[in-house]
This record gives sequence, C-alpha cells and structure tokens, in this order.
Amino acid sequence: MNTAKCPDRRQLLQLALVGAGIGALGVEAFADAPVFRRAGVAFDTGVGLTVVGLEERQAQAALDAGFAEIRRLELIAGLSTPGSDIRGLNATGRLDNPDQALLDMLAVADDMHRATGGAFDVTVQPLWIFYDSYARRGAWPTDDEAVSARSLVGQKFVRFDAEAIVFERAGMGITLNSLTHGYAADRVAKLLAERGVKQAFVDTGEMEALGRNAKNHDWTAALKHPRVADAMLGTAPLTGCMATAGDYAYTWSDDYSRHHILDPRTGASPASFACVSVIAETAVLADALSTAVSVVGPEEGMDLLRRFKAEAYGVTKQGEIWASPGFPRQNLA
Repeated sequence: MNTAKCPDRRQLLQLALVGAGIGALGVEAFADAPVFRRAGVAFDTGVGLTVVGLEERQAQAALDAGFAEIRRLELIAGLSTPGSDIRGLNATGRLDNPDQALLDMLAVADDMHRATGGAFDVTVQPLWIFYDSYARRGAWPTDDEAVSARSLVGQKFVRFDAEAIVFERAGMGITLNSLTHGYAADRVAKLLAERGVKQAFVDTGEMEALGRNAKNHDWTAALKHPRVADAMLGTAPLTGCMATAGDYAYTWSDDYSRHHILDPRTGASPASFACVSVIAETAVLADALSTAVSVVGPEEGMDLLRRFKAEAYGVTKQGEIWASPGFPRQNLA
C-alpha cells in the first residue's frame, strides 16, 4: 500500500525530550548543577535545548537566543515555513542577496555532491513532491510517468554566490532537509558558547553537545529503533555532533521500500539501510553524511566516513548492525 506517513507533533515533542537525554522525569531530579530546558517543534521535527550550570536569568536568555536562531533559520530554509527564503527560491528559480546560511549549506552540499559522485543531491525536491502527490492518492507512478520530474534533478544546474542563487533549469527546486537540522545545531551551539554556556545539549533534529551534563558525565544520545515504535536501539555517549537518517521518518510504503530519502542517480529510494547515525566534527557534516551513507550503501559509506574522519552506526533493511570501528557502541548491539 502506498501512503505518506510521518510523526505527529506530540511524537515530535517526545522525541525532542528523549534526544536531549531528559526522559519523562526530567534531568532536574538528578542534577548536581542547575538545569534549564525548553522543547518545541521546528523544521517539522521535535527540537530541544538544555543548558546547565547557569543562574536562571542567564539560562533563560540563552534559551531565548537559541530558539530565536532556530526560528530565524526556519524563515530561511524551512520548506514548510510560509514565506521562507527557500520557498521563494523554489517558486521563482532565483533568490537575490541570499542569507549566508543558505550559501554555507549549499557549499556543504557541493562538497558532498562531489565526494559521492552525485549520490548526494539537494535538487531532488521536485521528484519528492511528485512521488508524494501520488502516494497521498494511494497510487504510485510508473517509470515513464516519473521521467519529467527526474529531468529536474541536477545539482550542477544550481549557481550560487553572494549576489544570488539561480536555477539554470525552469521547474527545479531544492531541499536542504539533509543539512538544515545539523546547520541549526552548529549555529545554536556556537551562539550558546558565545553567551558563556559551557554545558549544553542541542537537539534540532540532529544533536550537538557542549561540555558534560549536570552529573559531570558525557551527554547521552538515544538512537531510535527503525522498526519498533517508541523503542530505542540503545544509547551512545555524545561529546560532539551526531545526526541520523532513517527510512521511517517519512515513508510512502508499509514495507519502507519507498521513502523520503532518494537516490538522484536512479530516482528510487536506496535499499541498504533502515537508519544510519553519524558522528562528525560538525553537525551539518554529520547530517549530510547520514543521508549520503544511506544512499551509497555500506561499502562506499565506509569510504566516505574515512574521507571525512567520521564514525557511524546503522541498521540494514535486513536488521543487521553495521558500524565503523570507532563508533561508541558500549550500550548498543
């Protein structure tokens, strides 16, 4: 059966709390230092910020600033945010004087596009919209019917600099969903550090940790089970940045064979992984790599991880565990 499925807002808020290592009881009950947290929904996912070791006024100001930056980036790169810059770009094919955030993310996209031989491509958006329109009607297009939408995929036809972002083919569109969450985590973590925050957990859909938690332990990231609702594969200590891509996040078929991650080279969803979590130097790099590895598969994925000095843990469609040697899996299978 073809149908479009994604988490609802209540589930997203719960995921934000779990991702921040908070859980139902809240970290305050176990804290050795003052802990302040805030959760919400942004970029169509649950987001949460936790700061430790500050007096309340400073902590609330830091949380205000962090969420203000998240909202600012939504207005720039949020595909479902009315009036966002990216929606205007996709509607007209041109955006003058683009915000630096868009230029930063497109630069990362270009690097990953080259590193994967085109397997990472932000111009799959028209194809995604095309598939979604069919799935919402309980149908699925033939290969011939998809030819027109597939012809609009090609990152080499996106030109960008400080003056403008321009699509060189009419009808093109981009999605930065494999970059925005990680980029937002990096921006918020940097902003918090500039405000004197030394201990924080940032979850914008992807995760970034500053310092240690209120018990002076490493922060903990929970890895969602790709097939069991509300279940976790386990946890991993987080001292930097982590991002996850999973076929369960938005699927068009009950067997997860058709989902939101698309291979631009074939027009189909990749068939190797159910989920991949990546630890990298920055959250935006981890974000891009989690999608890229999902597309290229296990063997090429390991090569990518070595190239970018990253680590990963994944579950294949067959339920087998796949992990790079340096991924911290003490509390994972």
